[in-house]
Amino acid sequence: MKLEEAFKTIISLIPDAKSEEVPLIAAAGRVLAADVVAEHDYPEADVSRMDGYAVGQGSEGACLVVNEISAADSYEKPLGKGECVRVATGAKVPSNTEFVVPFENAHRSGENVTYHQGEDRKKHITHAGSDIRKGDVIARKGMRVDIRMMEIFASMRIPSLPCAKAPLVGVISTGSELTEDFTKPGTVNSNFYHMAGLLRIFDVDMKYFGVVPDDEGELSKTMKQAALECDMVITFGGTGFSRYDLLKLTVLEAGGEIPVEGVRIGPGKTFRFGLLGGRPLFMFPGSPAAAIACSEVFLVQAIRKWHGLKTGCIKAVSGFTMKKKKGFSKLVRTWLRFSEDGHAIVDQGGVGFPCVSVISEEAEMMHEGELVDVWLASKMLI
Repeated sequence: MKLEEAFKTIISLIPDAKSEEVPLIAAAGRVLAADVVAEHDYPEADVSRMDGYAVGQGSEGACLVVNEISAADSYEKPLGKGECVRVATGAKVPSNTEFVVPFENAHRSGENVTYHQGEDRKKHITHAGSDIRKGDVIARKGMRVDIRMMEIFASMRIPSLPCAKAPLVGVISTGSELTEDFTKPGTVNSNFYHMAGLLRIFDVDMKYFGVVPDDEGELSKTMKQAALECDMVITFGGTGFSRYDLLKLTVLEAGGEIPVEGVRIGPGKTFRFGLLGGRPLFMFPGSPAAAIACSEVFLVQAIRKWHGLKTGCIKAVSGFTMKKKKGFSKLVRTWLRFSEDGHAIVDQGGVGFPCVSVISEEAEMMHEGELVDVWLASKMLI
């Protein structure tokens, strides 16, 4: 199966996230599960943009100061002709205010204020609803909440937001040769540490089911339990063709299905994707190079689909040259950076945002300067 076909198949089988209310203080970085609609105007009242004098309608060059209000106060009486109120920046101006004269444009003597008749009467007041009207959509479903949006939501008195609930992902490592004790002989289970970091970056909850030996009964029991408890399941190892690679048989005997069984990519040609108990099941090869490349392409996109975000690759300029054989797409671990003139460039140098660059099946060579498909693995950009 081609990479593009595998990607489309996987994305079509990823369900949408459920929604949960998240306190505003904890919502930065989360993805909205619904539109956020304004329940009132913003500002809620006409407010002064300047420290100065709010002048009553019809006043002509002079007025009497009848009160003084700070940003925390208000003056409930309507201003009459020839009256004004001293106001602070952000203060609610009284009804019947025509305009605000800044301090520097006014002359005060006792309780009397004079100002130039040519004062611009459209300046210095922010009118109710001039920024946001009741019923306006403040933010759309699928947007990631950023720090600037936090200020807007707070100003709109929104205490919590409907956010996509993070999936619970079950992780299973397979193979009798694996060890998680760095002081003992054996193959260190390094794939788990990459996956734990990847899921943490994308705010995904993880339940680790440990290392399962090459035993069909034990593997079947663990996978069924993970499918019962989790929204998605990930396994490492057991996707090959030796008698110790039990994953395919175990999934099928447990009533699962495997719509993606091998992909024409390298590394990662034995990657499989299936469903077990209706849960998406990602079966990554045990090779760290293959597991990392496949997870940064297929799993990252599945997490984006779950949250209602746009999926797919982007185009960037290759900063390196590489040969390959025809017949498979080569996955290259790269880093994305931006040139001084704003062009996206991928390199193998380890500086920038992690990503996977894909050299197409038909190509035998990718030259520096060519456009290449890039699958982003950094939350910073997506």
